Amino acid sequence: MNNSSNTTVIPKTLKSNTTMKTPKIVFVYDRHGRADKTHKGTIELRITLNRKQKFMSTGISVYPYQWKGGNPYVSGYPTSGEDNRSLAAIMQKASKIVSNMMESGGVDIDAIPTLMKRQKENMTFLQYLLRRIEQRQVVDYTRRSYVTFFNKLAEYGKIKFFSDITERNIRDFDEWLHAYRWHENDASGRSRTKQYTQATIYSFHKNLKNFIADANVDGFLSENIYVAKRIKIDKGEARIDKYLTLEELEQIREAKMSTRALAETRDLFLFACETGLSFADLMEFDPKKITEVDGVRLYSGKRHKTGIEFTCVITDTAMAIIEQYANKLPKTSNQKYNMRLKIVADAAGIEKPISSHYARHTAGMVWLNSGVPIEVVSRCLGHSNLQMTQKAYAKILDKTIVRAFKHKGEQ
Repeated sequence: MNNSSNTTVIPKTLKSNTTMKTPKIVFVYDRHGRADKTHKGTIELRITLNRKQKFMSTGISVYPYQWKGGNPYVSGYPTSGEDNRSLAAIMQKASKIVSNMMESGGVDIDAIPTLMKRQKENMTFLQYLLRRIEQRQVVDYTRRSYVTFFNKLAEYGKIKFFSDITERNIRDFDEWLHAYRWHENDASGRSRTKQYTQATIYSFHKNLKNFIADANVDGFLSENIYVAKRIKIDKGEARIDKYLTLEELEQIREAKMSTRALAETRDLFLFACETGLSFADLMEFDPKKITEVDGVRLYSGKRHKTGIEFTCVITDTAMAIIEQYANKLPKTSNQKYNMRLKIVADAAGIEKPISSHYARHTAGMVWLNSGVPIEVVSRCLGHSNLQMTQKAYAKILDKTIVRAFKHKGEQ
């Protein structure tokens, strides 16, 4: 699909120059033909001279129905007016740069991106972040993590402009995150001092590094300072400590629920503990995708958060829950689900601050301590690699190793 505009906007006065070819400047939409109703296509500026082409990102992406290609360039969404003004400004700047080059005696289209960069200096890095967060095609969970990162960077306050992106400021940001403290009430209502884990701090750096890389590609920065200065941030230990014991699971299973909504929440949680599904994958669960191999019911899919493939076993307990709801699991929001889980825990006499993550972690704990090979557990959980599973469940693996050797000695 070629939706590019073929309208040249070089000033007419330049066309009278017969001794020098005039570059052709147009906007090109979705050059690689990847856009559809669920994926946006990028808008690029294309400059052509003597069969040589130069493409430059505009930083704007839209769906096919939003691209018009003329006047206006885009339409049909809240910020289309702003984007049209930005595109018009980009076209005007490019035309002026080409005009100046021709007046100077020659056009070097390879130099145009560097000259265009000067026209972007009025946008702050924080403004650029907001635009990129809106443009990126990610799931809601990832977008919320981007927003949390943005708010924290804005609160830090020392990285506002592109010129603020220095090694010193990034390392100071790291120290600021380590020293950051806030207060939250625990399950009993007592105020507790909280701080970020190393894994969370690592995720903030990961986001910053990725957005700096975007800015480098878009011409706002000459380098990705994380790479240039070899800035390394420790990922930290991602060990799992939020899980329930088999006894606690039984307490939840036997507890009396006072409302239908609480009973549904309890059943969803137990189902997740059997399958290892995250909340997002639980809400997308489709019983029609269950298959049977050698008498074992299997359910396969791709993780909503990462796109990693997984395959889990639908146990008899899990199947009974499906059948209880006529092959259609209850639906709810993540906020309501986690809120009701606290009430479910109270009814079961469990003091742990149960959340949706507990079910997934509990599943991995139960499988490993039951002797399921870690390679199988990794596949069931949809982890990107085996090392991720090994690090996450290191404490549990220690217990499994001890039990294995004890059993060997008893033989």
